[in-house]
Amino acid sequence: MNKDRNQILLDSLKVDQTEIKWCFIANYYDGPISGLLHFEKAIYRFCCFEEDIPEQHVYVIQKLTLSELNRELEDKVKFENMVGTHNSFDENGQPLPKNTNATKQSAKQYYDEQTKFKNPSPWDQQVVAWFTL
Repeated sequence: MNKDRNQILLDSLKVDQTEIKWCFIANYYDGPISGLLHFEKAIYRFCCFEEDIPEQHVYVIQKLTLSELNRELEDKVKFENMVGTHNSFDENGQPLPKNTNATKQSAKQYYDEQTKFKNPSPWDQQVVAWFTL
């Protein structure tokens, strides 16, 4: 059964992309797929609809529980340490300084450990807003 995205993409929840600032892009393919962003002075998860990849332009903003958010933030730090900071941004959406400690070996180790990673779905959590790029 196909889910109707119009059930969660309510006009009243649409925000302009200028209202969000990237925090961490966890997955990328011809554009962001999922990760964390700053919105209304808090950090939320964002993700696109899997069927839209690689032409994703619609993203939902989801509220996470405190434990889920902490897990996502821990992965962000792990990525920064093992792969680099090229997917990370400060609270103003500005790229973080380059991490020179990451190596090819540490990056390989990180990605080898991510083999069970599953992209989040717009249906996984409560949608608090959505936007387009």
